[in-house]
Amino acid sequence: MAITKEKKLVHRRFPLIVRILLYIYVAIILFFLGLMIGFGILENPLEVFRLETWEHIINLTRE
Repeated sequence: MAITKEKKLVHRRFPLIVRILLYIYVAIILFFLGLMIGFGILENPLEVFRLETWEHIINLTRE
């Protein structure tokens, strides 16, 4: 009188790797939007993508 449980296969709409890549993609987009919003309070939001801006920030933190 052994009771066996059958495992049901779960059919997902999106595979696990697709969901993980989608979350990473959304996180990157939100990261850059956050940079633009945070820097946009002080300066032009698009200047956050300039190399000179990051060099200036690094120089400020090293002093």
